[in-house]
Amino acid sequence: MATELTVFSDYRQIHLLDSGSSTELGDQWLDSALLDYLALADDAIGICTGVNGDVIVTIDVTDATPADDKDAFDTVTECSLRADSGALRLTSPTYGEDDGDLVTVPRGWLRLRVSLTRSPDDPADRQHVRIQCWPAEPTGAVMVKGWNPETGTFHPEPTN
Repeated sequence: MATELTVFSDYRQIHLLDSGSSTELGDQWLDSALLDYLALADDAIGICTGVNGDVIVTIDVTDATPADDKDAFDTVTECSLRADSGALRLTSPTYGEDDGDLVTVPRGWLRLRVSLTRSPDDPADRQHVRIQCWPAEPTGAVMVKGWNPETGTFHPEPTN
C-alpha cells in the first residue's frame, strides 16, 4: 500500500522515525556509513534531499523485497529501521516532536529502500522521494545507485 505525502525539507533533509522514537538525528550524520545520503539510528533515519522546500514522499509498505527499478531514479540507498510501535512518522527537522504524518507498518525490523529523483512532470520541479519498506532482518546500509564521494565514481558504473 502506497501513501503519498508532502513534507518540508529543511536543512536539506527529512526524517523518518518510529512514532515512539526519541532519537535526535543531528548527531547521526557524522557516524553514517552513507554520510552524504542518510543519518542512521536503529529507530530513525535522516534522508538528505539536497533541497530546502517541499518534497513529495511516497511511502510504499510491502510484504517482501520489491522489484529492482533503480534505473528510474537518480539515487537509491537501502538501510534497516526498527519500528516497534508499528507506525513511522515522516517529519522535518524543524517540526515539533509529535508533528508529521504517520504511516502504519509491520512491527519490528524493516528494510528501507530510499529512492530520489526529480520528476519532469512536476511543474514545481520538486524532489520526489520514494521509500519502500518491508519486514526484514537488520543489515547494513548500502548505496544501490548514486555518486560515491569516497571513490569519486558513480555506483554502479554506467554501462553505455
